[in-house]
Amino acid sequence: MYIKEVPIPDRLARFMARALADHLASARRRFVSTAARPLAFVLLIFGILAVATGWIFASPPGSAPDDEYHLVSTWCPRPVDSSCETTMIDGNKYVMAPVTTSRSSCEAFHPERSHACVKEYSDDTNYPSYRYDDGLYPLGFYHFHHLFAGHNVERSAWHMRVANVAILLILIGAITVLSQRDIRVNIALAALVAWTPMGMYFIASNNPSSWAITGVFCYGSALYAGLNARGWRHWVLLGVACLCALLCYESRGDASFYVFVASLGILILEARRHHLAEIGVATVLSAIGVWLMLGSGQASSASQSSDVAITVHDRIDVAFTNIRYLPEYFAGFIGLYSGPGWRDTPLPGYVTIVALLVLGFVIFLGARAMSWRKALASIMVFGAMAGIPILVATPTAFPNLGAYHARYAMPLLGILLLIWVTSAVQKSSLTKGQFTLFVVLLSVVNAVAIHTTIARYVRGLLWIPHIGWIAPTNLNGDIQWWWADMPLSPMVLWGLASLGYMFALVSAIYLLRHRQVEAPASSTPNEEEETA
Repeated sequence: MYIKEVPIPDRLARFMARALADHLASARRRFVSTAARPLAFVLLIFGILAVATGWIFASPPGSAPDDEYHLVSTWCPRPVDSSCETTMIDGNKYVMAPVTTSRSSCEAFHPERSHACVKEYSDDTNYPSYRYDDGLYPLGFYHFHHLFAGHNVERSAWHMRVANVAILLILIGAITVLSQRDIRVNIALAALVAWTPMGMYFIASNNPSSWAITGVFCYGSALYAGLNARGWRHWVLLGVACLCALLCYESRGDASFYVFVASLGILILEARRHHLAEIGVATVLSAIGVWLMLGSGQASSASQSSDVAITVHDRIDVAFTNIRYLPEYFAGFIGLYSGPGWRDTPLPGYVTIVALLVLGFVIFLGARAMSWRKALASIMVFGAMAGIPILVATPTAFPNLGAYHARYAMPLLGILLLIWVTSAVQKSSLTKGQFTLFVVLLSVVNAVAIHTTIARYVRGLLWIPHIGWIAPTNLNGDIQWWWADMPLSPMVLWGLASLGYMFALVSAIYLLRHRQVEAPASSTPNEEEETA
C-alpha cells in the first residue's frame, strides 16, 4: 500500500534548528569553561618559558654593554680584596678574575665576528683586570649573582640569566594574580610594547639593567594595582612594591631615582584622599631612592664630568642639538642605533618601522580616554625620560646623547605606557582583524630580533654593499660558536622562541578578552572587584 509522504512543517523545522543551535552553544560554553581556558593557560606558560629561554641563550656571556665590567664585578664583588686575589700594576689595583670574564666581549664592535674568539681563553686562567666595581654600582646585584659564580663561566652566566628572568616572572605573576582584571590588561599591554625586543634582551642578560627594567616597571605596576585593590590584596601588593623598589636600589643609581618618578606618576594618576597608606609608602620609598641616587657613584661621576672650559653658549648649542636628537634617542628603545650587543648588532630597518607602528597604535589607543590626571602624569614621566639624558649629556658638551644610552631610560618607558593606556583599553572596541594584526606585527619584531641576535654571535653578520649588515637565514649553516652541552640547535631555539612568543600573546589575549566578556554576565560589579 502506498502512503503519501507528508512534509515536515516549517515551524517544526525552525524549532529543531533552534534546539540544535542551543545545544551546540551550550556545548561550546561547556568546552570553553572546561577545556579552552586551561589549554590557553598551558599555552601561555609554554610560550613564556619558550621565549624566555630563547632570549637567555640568544647571546653569549659578555654580549651586553660593559659586560666584561659586570662579569668581573660579579666574580669579584666589593670588597674585592676579600672576594678575589688582587695585584698592583703601575700603582693601580687589578683583580685576578677568570680571563673568560674580562675577555668575554672579544667580538664587541665587530659584527662580522662570532663569539668563537672566546675559545682562545680558558676558565682555568686568571687574568688581571682593572675593570671592576669600586663603588660605582650598588652592592646587591653583584653579590646576589656571585652566588651563581662557579668555575665554568659560561654555565654560571646562563644560571644568572635564568635567575633574572625568574625574578621577573615571579613578580609579574604575583602582581597580575592580585590585580583587578582590567588592570591586568593594562600591565600586559604596557610590558609587551615596552619590552619587545630590547627590554627582553636586557632582562635576560647579565647586565644590571635587567633588575632596573624589571624593578621599576614592577614597582609602578604593584603600586598602581594596590591603589585599586581592596582587602588583603591591597597590602600584599604594597609589599610587592617594596620588594620591587629594593630591586631598583640594588641595580643602578638611576633606577633608584626612577622609583620617585614612577611613584609621582602613579600617584598623580590614581591616588585619592583615602589612599593615605599608599601615599605614605610611596613617599618613603621615593625618598630612599633619591637619597641613594645622590650618594651613588653614578651621581658623583656625572657631577664631576662637567668641563669647565666649555662656554655657556656651547652648552646651549649642545642642549638644543640633543633636544632635536630625542626622537632618534627614543627609537633606541626598539633597537634603532642601539640594538643588541654593544649596540653593534643592527636590527633590520623594517623591524624598527614595525615596532614604531605598534607603538603608534598604543599611543592612539591610549588617547581614547583622557583626563587631566592622566595627561599630567604622562607629561611628568615623559619629561623625566627626556630631561635626564639631556641633563647628563649637556654638561660634557656631548651631542647626540651619547653619554646616556637608551637602555638607561628604558625602565621608564613601561611606566609611561602603563599610565597612558589606563581606562583606554576598556573603552576600545577592537576587531579580530586588529587583534590579529597586533599579534602578527609584535611576533615579527620578536622573531627577527632574536634571529639577528643569534646569527650575530653564532657565525657573525654579513656585510652587503648598499644594504648594510644582514643576518644569514640558516642559523645552522656555519656554527662557529654555540653553548656547550646545549641540546637545541640555534635554528630550533629560534623557532621555539618565535612560536612561543606568538602562542603566549594569543593565549593572553584570549584569556583576558574572554574574562572581560564573561564578567558582566557572571557577576555584579562588587563581586567582580572582590574576586578579580
